[in-house]
Amino acid sequence: MIPLSHADERYGAKAANLARLLREGFAVPAGFVIEDVSDDSWTHELESALRGLGSGPFAVRSSAVGEDAVQASFAGQLHTTLGATTTAQVTVAVRRTATSGTSPQAVAYTARRGRSPGPVVSVIVQRLVRAEVAGVLFTRQPVTGADQVVIEAARGLGDKVVDGSLTPQRWTIDGDVLTTPDTVVEPVLTAAQVRALGETGRRIEASFGCPQDVEWAIADGTVWVLQARPITTAAEPDGHAARDAGEALVTGTPASPGTATGPVRMIGGLDDFTRFRSGDVLVCRTTSPAWTPLLARAAAVVTEVGGVLSHAAIVAREFRIPAVTAADDATTVLADRLCVVVDGSRGNVALAGQAPHRDHTTERR
Repeated sequence: MIPLSHADERYGAKAANLARLLREGFAVPAGFVIEDVSDDSWTHELESALRGLGSGPFAVRSSAVGEDAVQASFAGQLHTTLGATTTAQVTVAVRRTATSGTSPQAVAYTARRGRSPGPVVSVIVQRLVRAEVAGVLFTRQPVTGADQVVIEAARGLGDKVVDGSLTPQRWTIDGDVLTTPDTVVEPVLTAAQVRALGETGRRIEASFGCPQDVEWAIADGTVWVLQARPITTAAEPDGHAARDAGEALVTGTPASPGTATGPVRMIGGLDDFTRFRSGDVLVCRTTSPAWTPLLARAAAVVTEVGGVLSHAAIVAREFRIPAVTAADDATTVLADRLCVVVDGSRGNVALAGQAPHRDHTTERR
């Protein structure tokens, strides 16, 4: 195993990017890279290496060769463990991460994108930041393509922001103009913290020379960079003219541009997966990486919680299907087999005005 700061592209883009940022002076949690998980020699060095990071807890993350690429992020498709505290727990987590490239969601993602993550040979182990606030920032508006920094945040670790299991608070920085969340009584970030995050994102973008998707955490006044990768979709500003689908049945946050028509399929959990058919509109409370096989066949997706920078929203944009998140009453207002038009550019779901059917049409970027 090697110190994280020594990693290069041979150990996957995630490790190489973090190593570069470390060398450039960004605050990146201390860690190391297990170069080849298939060689069990790392197990004899693990306990000593963990002692070098402190008492824990630890984070275990994948760094596959094809992951975090310009063409495919594999957002959420490979396994991450947060909070491992013992050598035994880290060992289990490393092995699980190393085999996650063959999971059903990774296979479905690969089939849809036509790109493989390659073998997850390298695995990153880092000290886990005890975050007060954490989340994701994009240095471009992911739906419109505008040259803005978009920040989504929640208290504590950022796992619920990235997995879409809550609706985060959102800020936008457009030049010197800072847009704050509406109707938020207790913002989780101060204006100064938002601007510091925006500056961090712009510096990372300048370093890599392209728009960036950055996971971050704030602890004890420090902005920690947990991940940086290229934004994999590039919407053109004002490039989509959505058709008027009539009065909205539900309204949420635009998360992936375009419009699609199809029958609603309400999915509550894994037991409902067999009911889902190609061309259905996936409507649910929230998604997780395990739901990627459904996203790969969906005409569109509508969730009651989640943000525009979550893994599900990123995957929807990569799959070029419209998505609406934070549509509060979607699972109560909409019903199975109701034929709807999902407008992911405006954040609306409207009645299609025709009988439910299996065929669907989609207008995309």
